[in-house]
Amino acid sequence: MAFQLPDLPYAYEALEPHIDSLTMNIHHTKHHNTYITNVNGVLAGENGAPIKGLSLEAMQGAVATLPDNIKTAVRNSGGG
Repeated sequence: MAFQLPDLPYAYEALEPHIDSLTMNIHHTKHHNTYITNVNGVLAGENGAPIKGLSLEAMQGAVATLPDNIKTAVRNSGGG
């Protein structure tokens, strides 16, 4: 199961004037998307078997038991 960047339930400019639309766009399409890309990279890699089919919540719950070569990527990019 590959994860996908979810659509925001509001427009990027909806939080103006507190957060401008460019900041929201960058955060969502670049920053947030990088986390998803990184977790999907671990899933697709040769060491991704222990987390295949798990939700992000389950991955974080099991992070202490994961192999060292994927633990940091799962913790940092999977919402830990």
